[in-house]
Amino acid sequence: MPRNVATVRWLARLITPGAWLLLATWGLTQNEPARLAMAPYARLFCFAALGAAGLLSWYYSQGRVFFSALVLGLAVWSLTLPASAEISKLAAALLLQLNIALFAFLSERGTVTPSGLSKLALIVIEGAGVVMLGQLRGGRLEAFLRSGQGASGPGWIPSVPLLSFAAVSLVLVSLAAVRRTRVEMGLLLAVVAAFVGLRQAGKDAEPLFYFGTAGLILLYEALEHGYEVAHRDELTGLPGRRTLKELMSHLGGRYAVAMCDVDHFKAFNDTYGHDAGDQVLKFVASMISRVRGGARAFRYGGEEFTVVFPGRSAMEAKPFVESLRVAIAASGFRLRGPRDPDKKMAPDHAPDPGAAKSITITISIGVAENSSKLSTPELVLEAADGALYRAKESGRNCVQLAERILA
Repeated sequence: MPRNVATVRWLARLITPGAWLLLATWGLTQNEPARLAMAPYARLFCFAALGAAGLLSWYYSQGRVFFSALVLGLAVWSLTLPASAEISKLAAALLLQLNIALFAFLSERGTVTPSGLSKLALIVIEGAGVVMLGQLRGGRLEAFLRSGQGASGPGWIPSVPLLSFAAVSLVLVSLAAVRRTRVEMGLLLAVVAAFVGLRQAGKDAEPLFYFGTAGLILLYEALEHGYEVAHRDELTGLPGRRTLKELMSHLGGRYAVAMCDVDHFKAFNDTYGHDAGDQVLKFVASMISRVRGGARAFRYGGEEFTVVFPGRSAMEAKPFVESLRVAIAASGFRLRGPRDPDKKMAPDHAPDPGAAKSITITISIGVAENSSKLSTPELVLEAADGALYRAKESGRNCVQLAERILA
């Protein structure tokens, strides 16, 4: 797949469905009859969405989403403060964005953990400070928060929260680009929804609609996380065996399956350690995920990977897996970290402690296709595994096709 197409797909995956939810909310607020019809349910929608996001993220121990939902709920509460406490609303608007940026920047440490409890304590302290600010009049802090208010800026939000929003957005976009995960982009879209809601402060239902949309975005991220935990391998990022079984149970017509195994992986682990072995598995997974021919890659377990070719025979799939085998053998894998010994792993023997630092990784592959005798996914996988065994027996670093079983 061309790099620009892959990038577009990655960006589309990151911004959906949050961007569509934001667009739908904007359309609702622009349609007067629809807005008036939904206005009585705005408060219920808002707190139900934020509550559901908080509960589900707590269940999955996803602290960044949980605490973001909590501060969004507190920001909604700040909008109900009397007009005399406008300084509290400004402080809440500023802290909302900064907190979400902080949660996104920190690594995931769960909810009911020392890290989670420290975040909760921070939120409680900030909430108490926001309430106390409502009793203050004048002073440098109020002047700072109100700087730029009354200018031609959008809504009631002065310069400081506006600049904070720009900085936080930049941070979240950068984190999403570097980490290539959905959570940061979900938090960014939630911040955008909350910011638009704050611009509507003073209206009856519009802020609640947008904060509820932020809750829906976080709820989707929590659901996505739950799916990832159940269906995706944590180490390599590839779908796991459960997803493989679901796919193969729905395949119709012709298909081919390739079983791939890293050569001498146990010897590699014994020589370089399990951390180095994890690096190898990640590397091989990244290579397998790029196989062409309409293939879908999975981690089967241990050092084994599975590649499914819907609509192709074993002979048609062979050139693609052969290219994969050659690319991995020619890659010149290099270990990272303090354990980087002067060792090389040749394709036909165990690691040699006296070789150079560039390590050669190879894989063996067995390919099978469905037929009248291999009529179930289990039989096709078993045949591909048998072909993989023959590839190992043939000296490794090669591709073997399962013997065609005729009706």
